[in-house]
Amino acid sequence: MPTKPLQFVLVLLMISCSLGAAQNDDPTKKLGAFLGKWKTEGAFAGSDNKVSSLLECRWSPQGVFLICDQSVSMAGAIHHQLTAYSYNSKDGNYSYTTVADPGAKPTSGTVEIKGNLWTYTASFENNGKTTQIRTTNEFTDPATEVFMVESSSDGGATWKPVMQGVAHKTLN
Repeated sequence: MPTKPLQFVLVLLMISCSLGAAQNDDPTKKLGAFLGKWKTEGAFAGSDNKVSSLLECRWSPQGVFLICDQSVSMAGAIHHQLTAYSYNSKDGNYSYTTVADPGAKPTSGTVEIKGNLWTYTASFENNGKTTQIRTTNEFTDPATEVFMVESSSDGGATWKPVMQGVAHKTLN
């Protein structure tokens, strides 16, 4: 797999298990649903390739950012990611910045939240072709998150499953 798509898969896995359902009406505190330690198990569509991760999230010292540190096991290798999440009160949205493996170029994006469904959109270009990525998280309870990653190469007209899985909280 080329480096750029691999980075997006790593970032998408991080996204998939880095945000949780609302804790209260304070928009920033919604990010706190993923405080603690989590374990994620997932599989790529149409293959036996599995992905697992260990994630630990905590508030920044001033409580403005949710900081998540993750190790991802995939294809016999361990990858590390660091993501900072925040609420932008000016624009009324949530944003994130992720570094996938130390020294990698950071990626950023926004998250749309509608109840217990969180949707992330991203895109990348490879060999002159743009691929869109959509990740959804459904929070079925405070300690469980079901995620799906899909891709589209036709401008979003059709979506193909890429990966799906479940995250479980292991420690507060």
